[in-house]
Amino acid sequence: MTMNYYRVIQSTSIRSARIAFLLLSIAIFGTASFANTRAVNLSEMTSRAGRIVHGRVVEVRDGTHPKNEQIAVTFVKIQVTDMIKGEAVRDFTFMQYGNSTHLYVVHLPRYSVGEEVVLFLYAESKLGFTSPVGEGQGKFVVRDNVRSGQRQLINEQLNRSLFDRLDAAKLNSKLSLNKAEREVVARPEGRAGEGLEFGAFRSLVRKIAASPKATLQ
Repeated sequence: MTMNYYRVIQSTSIRSARIAFLLLSIAIFGTASFANTRAVNLSEMTSRAGRIVHGRVVEVRDGTHPKNEQIAVTFVKIQVTDMIKGEAVRDFTFMQYGNSTHLYVVHLPRYSVGEEVVLFLYAESKLGFTSPVGEGQGKFVVRDNVRSGQRQLINEQLNRSLFDRLDAAKLNSKLSLNKAEREVVARPEGRAGEGLEFGAFRSLVRKIAASPKATLQ
């Protein structure tokens, strides 16, 4: 009788923990995270982002949630070069679910100190979490291309789908694109798949962010 009693208690505790974890995950990411994430285009990425920042990663730290030490998190500190969308600050730290030892959501991007990035970050959830829009799609790494002399950037999806479902003619007419911006739209992977020219990409994102009601599809 005693053995069966403890088995029931143990089973109930495990079941309760699983339910709590599921509810927490839904609260943080929404039900869409449990389905296949549809690729987002640049307009969707820009509108969904609460903050779009260009800067350098200066600290990556494993930790636990300030209000629940059982939840593993990663703290990422960004030294801001340019706040493309959102309130201008010199630096800020955001909190992402999971860390190097507890990969609760393995498809969320990782970060390295010294990395120069452009991040399209969701507005913080009620629990204080954020992450790049569209998972790895919203994290772009900026690098110098020695051969071309250009500053280029590319995301974890190699810039695929950035302009899916967008009308190039509407982009051009409604946003008054310049030559460099039109080339970004025409070649989302960049020349030879090396990434997009950083300056043109940044100015294009600014134009999209400044025209939230423009119909671009």
